[in-house]
Amino acid sequence: MSRSWTEVQALATRAAAGAGVPSAQSLAFGAMLARHLADGGAEAPLQSALDAPERIVALAQRVEEVIEAASVSPRPIKTVEPDAAQRALLVSWLVGLPCRTAVDVSGETVLAALDLSAPSTRARTERLLVSADLDADLGALAARTYVADSEASRTMGAGANLMDTD
Repeated sequence: MSRSWTEVQALATRAAAGAGVPSAQSLAFGAMLARHLADGGAEAPLQSALDAPERIVALAQRVEEVIEAASVSPRPIKTVEPDAAQRALLVSWLVGLPCRTAVDVSGETVLAALDLSAPSTRARTERLLVSADLDADLGALAARTYVADSEASRTMGAGANLMDTD
């Protein structure tokens, strides 16, 4: 299934929130998921992360640690990630940062050089391919964040109300 980058990012952000990931990490996960798919990354690590949301939070914390280290020193930051799926997502998360980033992977070791003063030069593709299974999983998790359609929810402000008749 072909979707726009923005659609994929928004859906992944909502899915992470539906899985119980805090807002800031959900937003960052959505951006990473789009970059991961754009770079041809496998979907299995994404699905396993959504099945265990604490893995998303742990990755977000890891990325924050790398950014913090890069703010102190321009030297490359070394981190070790024994889990191959987590390592793949860590790399996608790092290369998706809005700064110039170079990442080298050797076995379990990830070496990241971040230039926090230079913007990323990576282009975004217009469309991303998402399998029907991943799309359905993202949609199901995202649906957990939607307000139930009821008279009570509409009374509390949900829905378009007057716009329904426009």
